[in-house]
Amino acid sequence: MLVARVNPPAKKVFQTSPFTQVEVEGDLMIAKCSNLVVGAMSGSQNDEITFQVRFGKIKYEKNPDGTNGNPLFDLVVVTRVNFTAAEMADWGTDDSIVYDKIAEKLGFDVVSTEVMNIRFTA
Repeated sequence: MLVARVNPPAKKVFQTSPFTQVEVEGDLMIAKCSNLVVGAMSGSQNDEITFQVRFGKIKYEKNPDGTNGNPLFDLVVVTRVNFTAAEMADWGTDDSIVYDKIAEKLGFDVVSTEVMNIRFTA
């Protein structure tokens, strides 16, 4: 899957007690298109493309010998981003364009992209 390194990282704050908070960060982004009607006309009732966007970091399974095993995507925060067909007209075959458009809409920068073979944590 295509993974983007983002700046600044996404953050989530957890309240661990009435007086304590823990902040976690995720500087990696992945996106999954969850709503796309192929051939939808601009301005029609089907003119909405929705992406589920996940921010997180990589952690590793531990092998029995203590070394790092398979990489896992450790989820920090999830959001949805909507586009019209016109906004995505130049998508084509280069999926990094999608990441650039998501970054523009949410207000952060894509530093780099890389294809990675990773699993999601539960």
